[in-house]
Amino acid sequence: MSGFTTPITVTGNSYINWIEEAIDKEHIKYYEYNHFNNIEEIGSGSFGTVYRAKWKNSHSYIALKSFFNLNNVTIKEIVNELRLQRKADFHENIIRFLGVTTHNQNDNFKKYWLVMEYANNGTLHEYLKKHFDTLNWSDKFSLALQLAHAVLCLHDEGIVHRDLHSKNILVHQSIIKLADFGLSKRIDESCTTRSDLLGVVPYIDPKKFNIEPYTLNEKSDIYSIGVLLWEISSGKPPFEGIAPYCLIVQIPQGLRETPVPDTSTTYVDLYTECWNGEPDNRPTIKLIIDKLKALNNNHNNSNFSIMVDEIINLPNSKTGDEHIVYMHLSLNK
Repeated sequence: MSGFTTPITVTGNSYINWIEEAIDKEHIKYYEYNHFNNIEEIGSGSFGTVYRAKWKNSHSYIALKSFFNLNNVTIKEIVNELRLQRKADFHENIIRFLGVTTHNQNDNFKKYWLVMEYANNGTLHEYLKKHFDTLNWSDKFSLALQLAHAVLCLHDEGIVHRDLHSKNILVHQSIIKLADFGLSKRIDESCTTRSDLLGVVPYIDPKKFNIEPYTLNEKSDIYSIGVLLWEISSGKPPFEGIAPYCLIVQIPQGLRETPVPDTSTTYVDLYTECWNGEPDNRPTIKLIIDKLKALNNNHNNSNFSIMVDEIINLPNSKTGDEHIVYMHLSLNK
């Protein structure tokens, strides 16, 4: 995989030169804007807008990401997103960066948009809201495991996401697609009470709300995973109805969500360990994956045993008597 994997310092409009040089060297693919049609807005955030578009003469969709004010901060975010995306988008659970296009506002201004993989089920937040009633525990464990694998990919590449929450995790069909890790530094570099951060307060490492300076790190991602594992089990965002400014005070004091009834105690124990207030007491991402794999295997084996018992004890269709079949089954893999 080719691409830029070292930090790049960009000032003023020199980012245009960097992007154009990357295009010339074929590190970044360039698409003409007229290759896309049926462009419609599907989301907007503090840094820009996301659109869905169709490839021209095709039924395939892609996502276009535009950015608002191209000041120095935004420019650095664009370059950082391109750099980090190229390091990790080989993974199935990372949204793919396809290239760039330009959308000219006028003859003197060139506006770059990112061309990204499109996820047809929207954000994890939207997916759970729409499909939760149809999800069984195997589906939920699968979502949790995919999320953990995506974060492992980032951590293996030396990338800390810093901004994990259910509105920037995408879902294509039933596949998790992690997004926006190139923009994650905005939390670490911003005031924690800014209005655009209030919706994600429940997912942020409580250490960030302390008086002492604290840099979000890999253990901060683990905290966010804990909250997301709870959300996957509940189908709803954490702390609905509680004002964010209250959460900024209460979460560092130990406030956590209540486990959903009938949730596996192993699963509850896992996300409780993840959202531990002390970062050193949180598990590694690899340990989370191991525990989720074991949990999923045990769940599937348990379901298989129940299914076999039901088959063994089926009534005889001719006599109506219970027909017992003796079978030897090995569930060990």
